[in-house]
Amino acid sequence: MGVFMGALGLLTLGTVMFGASVEPVLLTGDPDVADKAAKAAGMLADLTVFKGLVVVWAVYAIGAGAQGLWELEDRAIGFYSAFVAVVSVISFLYFAINLQGTYSDAVWLVVSGASLALAILAGITFFYLAFQWIVLRLVAGWFILLGSSVVVGLGLVMIAMATEIA
Repeated sequence: MGVFMGALGLLTLGTVMFGASVEPVLLTGDPDVADKAAKAAGMLADLTVFKGLVVVWAVYAIGAGAQGLWELEDRAIGFYSAFVAVVSVISFLYFAINLQGTYSDAVWLVVSGASLALAILAGITFFYLAFQWIVLRLVAGWFILLGSSVVVGLGLVMIAMATEIA
């Protein structure tokens, strides 16, 4: 499991860092802005926050993969998930506040919803792994199972919207 998760993290990190051909489809700036420089600045800010969130989660996947592969202490990845939760909450607030008037309702709700689901997952993982609260074992397992299903579902909605737009 550690090899699989680490490989997915490395692939995600490589795609975000070195994938120059990855074009933004949904986060393309405000269509009502006539000034191209202002539109490009808004698009750059949105993409920077989005890519920052992806990079933080990719590094988390690499760390969790290394922890699983070499059977390291669970608490370290638990404490790192607190940082991931904070970054996910900041991303959620950014997307919920700044994308609402700029993009259609479907775009900002999907991006904000995915960020919120990721923040909840990271928060539950933090409390379960960092403090070793056995009471949260069942809750954390169900939240990870259902929350990751929500994130996958929102990702599929994003893909469906992107193919509909293009």
